[in-house]
Amino acid sequence: MNKFWVVCKQVIHKNIKSPTYIALLLMPVILLAFLAGLAVIKTHTSETQKIAIIANNAEFRTALVNSKSNGDYTVSRSLTTAKSAEHALAHEKLDGYLTVTIQNKTISAVYKSRINGNTLDTTNLKNALNTLKMQQTAAQLGLSTKQLAQLFAPATFTTKSVSYTNGKAQAQKNNQQDINTVIAMVVTILIYVFMVSYTSLIAQEVATEKGSRIMEILVSSVAPQVQFFGKIAGMFALILLQVIVTAICGVFGFKYLSTNVSFLDKLDLGQIQPTIIVILSLFFILGIMLYTILAAGLGALVSRADQVSQAVSPLTMIGLISYAASFIAMNSNTVLIKIGSYVPFFSQSIMPVRYAVGNATTFDAIISLIVLAVAIALTTWFTTNLYAKHVLDYSDRKIWKRLLRRS
Repeated sequence: MNKFWVVCKQVIHKNIKSPTYIALLLMPVILLAFLAGLAVIKTHTSETQKIAIIANNAEFRTALVNSKSNGDYTVSRSLTTAKSAEHALAHEKLDGYLTVTIQNKTISAVYKSRINGNTLDTTNLKNALNTLKMQQTAAQLGLSTKQLAQLFAPATFTTKSVSYTNGKAQAQKNNQQDINTVIAMVVTILIYVFMVSYTSLIAQEVATEKGSRIMEILVSSVAPQVQFFGKIAGMFALILLQVIVTAICGVFGFKYLSTNVSFLDKLDLGQIQPTIIVILSLFFILGIMLYTILAAGLGALVSRADQVSQAVSPLTMIGLISYAASFIAMNSNTVLIKIGSYVPFFSQSIMPVRYAVGNATTFDAIISLIVLAVAIALTTWFTTNLYAKHVLDYSDRKIWKRLLRRS
């Protein structure tokens, strides 16, 4: 056991100082800083647009200016003629001006803006104009304010979300599925990023020691199986550290960006179900374990460190396919997607999405997790033997021929 911890600590000590791991560790921090910078730039550059309103009816113009309740633009009250508004626009004192013409009970409006000015969303301006037109028309028809309100009162419209388990409907909060889907996609993305990063890192770790012939000395004092599990444990410790850093950045990032990104602001974290967090976390842990363990065995097949990419490329390709399939699973529940959600090396990406969108039950997810856990046990047994047999193999045969002949 003492030798196991020596190998484990050696892996941690060696890799935690490497530029590759430091870059991985700082990646979420850099991403958070980048997104925060974009939010700051957006806040400082999103100035309130300044416009003018010109109309051939002074009473209508006053009503339109006073009807503005939205803070996305301000109206210059002193500019009342098209000539003065055009002069201000030309000298970049306005972002645009609205010209309203009332003739024969018909209202027409033209908004003129500068190309290099702040862009105005004219929706609120159109709504205010339409409201005044309706009020004017109602007055002409002799309708009271109460009658006008009744005429244009919107219909009551509500939405309800339900999920079905064994044919029985279960009510859910309206945006609960959106939250579940977002969490599932975040977990899937993290699985892919961690898988690509750490399969290469663990394979490189084994290949570097093997290529430098240090492995011959290590094997003489530490059994290959002890080395294998020590390296895996050390790599998992490094993964855990990055998970903690990523989680901290995610919490702070969500709290900061939710005030600047409308989509995040609509997500209520209080609606997150504990069940989905547990299941998605298990898929994340088991998925990373499966790929990392197999990558360690593949690293033992190479003779030099420059052969690592060749050894792990099939594994990363499978990971890429499963990652792409997770996006298909968001909007599709075909037979292939269903089968893939139970197949190890694919299920860690597909089943979380199927479960989040309601295409798979908790029982389905548990079955998939059990299959994945069995696959990890078999892969560990296979990879341990593979590592022990090939860790001192320096032959020039191609990697996969070496695997087929001697494993």
